[in-house]
Amino acid sequence: MQTRPPPAPSSSHVRRSSLPPILFFTALLTLSGALGIDAQDRNVLYSVEYIEARLRAPELLIAGMDYARPLEGDRSRRVTLAGPDGEVPMDARWKPVAAPGDGFNNAPRYELAAYEFQKLFLDEPEHVVPPVVLRAMPLEEYQEIRAVPGPTIRGTASVLFLLSYWVQELAVDTVDPFDPEMFDRNPGYAWYWGNVNLFTHLIGHRDSNHGNILVSMDGGNTRVFSVDNDVAFRSRVSAQGDRWSRLLVDRLPDRTVERLREITMEDLERALGVVAEFEIVGGNLHPVEPGENLNSGRGLRTTDDRVQFGLTEREIREVHRRIERLLSDVDRGRITTFPRHGADPALSF
Repeated sequence: MQTRPPPAPSSSHVRRSSLPPILFFTALLTLSGALGIDAQDRNVLYSVEYIEARLRAPELLIAGMDYARPLEGDRSRRVTLAGPDGEVPMDARWKPVAAPGDGFNNAPRYELAAYEFQKLFLDEPEHVVPPVVLRAMPLEEYQEIRAVPGPTIRGTASVLFLLSYWVQELAVDTVDPFDPEMFDRNPGYAWYWGNVNLFTHLIGHRDSNHGNILVSMDGGNTRVFSVDNDVAFRSRVSAQGDRWSRLLVDRLPDRTVERLREITMEDLERALGVVAEFEIVGGNLHPVEPGENLNSGRGLRTTDDRVQFGLTEREIREVHRRIERLLSDVDRGRITTFPRHGADPALSF
């Protein structure tokens, strides 16, 4: 994030590109290798650091836009971001944030908190949430891309939207991605599914909508991802149910459980208390480095010159209690753990 506000955005900060939106996979790997950008696997083609930098780039060069999922009422779009300085295009998911910036199925702070939470106990190659950032754009500039009735935050002239990395090679044609038989016979699937189910349980995931949990189609790397997490924590349950908030497995990756034991309440407050902050300059929102929590009792905090997003103290304490209960169940033998040994080759990182 930038530590000081950038110049006031102009229409040049978002523009269409004539570059082709799709390149062959081999070309992507070749160029990313030449640039020194480490790919995690065929699902995540670049390092998290590189992806986050591209998603936060001051200028978005849009090479294409299409519907993200064939779901009625889905507001998300799949966009292709042309690469700066000749770098390869990168697909991302564009999800608008409607006014007032915090509400059911419209809580960017939950999406960002879920992304940051996983980092406390999962290494980068095991992340279950793709990189995501919260961006702001002047209303007039946003209107050139997508219709919107007005600014997201009252008293400002900007529209907020989430931009997340589009994970490759995922199955989207299954209503229920969890396969108990595969969990029993495939160590790699068991490892990754154990991590994602543990994650959805701890954040209190409350939306079992089709396509929110996706499984890799790469036969050599059975990763599982949770790609939509803004109906979680203290959100009400969606019409699709809250199946992912429950543990569907009776055993979990041992290394992940041990990492959970190291997490303190202070760690959670530091990581989740403030997940995004903007400075108001001339009515527009500009990203700044998250600072001191302005009000731990509210998730969306506004002052005359600041807009801040984060989990409330109550929401953080609930996450902490879920971790404690899960560890207690492990210690009592109600949930067992298993080592990563014997899992698929993709886990040898």
